[in-house]
Amino acid sequence: MTDLPAMTELARELRGKVFREVSDDVELIVSSDSANKAYLSGYVSMAHDVAPHYRSAVLATRERASLLVSAADAGPAFEVLGDPSLIHRYGEFYFETAGDKEPKGYNLRPTATFDDAAVDVFRTLQPSRGLVGVDRADGDLLWNLGRELLGEAKVVDITRNLQASRATKTSGEVQRLRRATMLVEDGFRKLIDNAHAGMTEIDLAALIAERMVAGGGVPRFVSVTSGPRSALADAYATNRPIAKGELIRIDAGCTVDGYWSDMARTFVFGEPDARQRKTYEALAIGLEEELAAVKAGIAANELFAIAMKAVKENGIPHYKRQHCGHGIGLRTYDSPLINSIDTTELVEGMCLCVETPYYELNLDGMMVEDTIRVTANGYEPITTISRELFVLS
Repeated sequence: MTDLPAMTELARELRGKVFREVSDDVELIVSSDSANKAYLSGYVSMAHDVAPHYRSAVLATRERASLLVSAADAGPAFEVLGDPSLIHRYGEFYFETAGDKEPKGYNLRPTATFDDAAVDVFRTLQPSRGLVGVDRADGDLLWNLGRELLGEAKVVDITRNLQASRATKTSGEVQRLRRATMLVEDGFRKLIDNAHAGMTEIDLAALIAERMVAGGGVPRFVSVTSGPRSALADAYATNRPIAKGELIRIDAGCTVDGYWSDMARTFVFGEPDARQRKTYEALAIGLEEELAAVKAGIAANELFAIAMKAVKENGIPHYKRQHCGHGIGLRTYDSPLINSIDTTELVEGMCLCVETPYYELNLDGMMVEDTIRVTANGYEPITTISRELFVLS
């Protein structure tokens, strides 16, 4: 991972991007959304995976970001930020220190609760003259608290500004999306080289997950489903042995520095039959037509209509889908959603997953999904592996 710039360097660039989106009199931005915390500070916290309801916050100026975290999360946060004065703790947890190298301030007693700590941090870091911008993506606790402590005139809503900033990706963000995608592709290639009939879904999932971890990624989902189970949209792998002639639908993703990958391919042990080939061809054409239409300025719902029409006209006339793709970044599902009602126009620099899955219960399911970066007149591929229906020996 050493070839990627540090997350704190990336966060410094992204803070500048956000502050250019808000009014000049905003001096402090506050957010308790986990993705926006990583975006503004560079710290991606495992605590949010361990405890989904865990509360934390970032308080960012143009120059630096401070974190409000649990006492347990303070150690990893300090490792990233490197300055204990930027870390405000709450709750109870104990780190012992060998020798005399304890960071200054680490032995201070933390505040009891997140709410109490938020009051203290607001009072400590509030700007003397400028405004405080509050992100309300994670609810209104900090919004209401800021208005109560600082006055309504001192606090402004910058939720949409943060969303606008995150909608397009910088080169450092795209590098991480590419790395995360590459690790899934490495797993698929290992599967292609090593899979054989009789292996279980879990055996195949292990091949993919191993490549994710070996490359420095964090496995997030490895949905390996086979035979009739491949018609289940999102399901964990099981110990089901895979027989000759059965389809295998794999949808998988990992994160690198918090940035997601999400891609899918379809495999078959032995030669596919005519029905399998015809169905997959329709899905592949649908994706190709969707990709061919991608460019800055086209609306998400227009892309959806193009993909749906192509699949229907090329072999699945009854095809139905709720969406044919979505934005991706620090969330696996980001804006826009490529469906029939989202009129968001694509902008150069957006990163999207585009897909045309198909599920037929009691029979099988197929899927092809790629990640791309939108350009002025088209797209740059982030997923690079072939979109063919892979035949495994």
